[in-house]
Amino acid sequence: MGTMNSAAPTPRRRRRRPFTLIILAALLLLKAVLVFAVVAGTLADETGPLASTLRIPGLTDQIRAAPGAGLVLILIAAILVASAVGLLLDQRAGWLLAMVTTGLFIAMDIVGFFDGNVNHLWMVLNIVTVFYLNQRDVREGVAAAPPAADAMGAR
Repeated sequence: MGTMNSAAPTPRRRRRRPFTLIILAALLLLKAVLVFAVVAGTLADETGPLASTLRIPGLTDQIRAAPGAGLVLILIAAILVASAVGLLLDQRAGWLLAMVTTGLFIAMDIVGFFDGNVNHLWMVLNIVTVFYLNQRDVREGVAAAPPAADAMGAR
């Protein structure tokens, strides 16, 4: 009998999370906090520079008119938190949730832009989020894109 190679496979070292993924998760958490602040500010009828900066035109009236609108916004904020946690855990579902929610936010920003009811702070946050969601190291980290070496591999 020949010598048997009984070397167990070496455990894979966990790679470091890309900095862009951490920034993306922080952006999603910031947006969730801001959504909570909008709902809390609307329900508390706050006035001041922060409340006026965060206020989305027309949303205040809709939240007051439809009691469920505030709950929907809180659910959206919870989805943003879940997607940020999913991204930090390198789960593709977190990336997909972030893509879907950001796509919806961008669509609302575009409609608001053409209606003349746009909050530029939210629009900038959404554009920056889209930028980070599409970074190669973020997509590779959550297995939404093949690793760079595989993408360059033989055809």
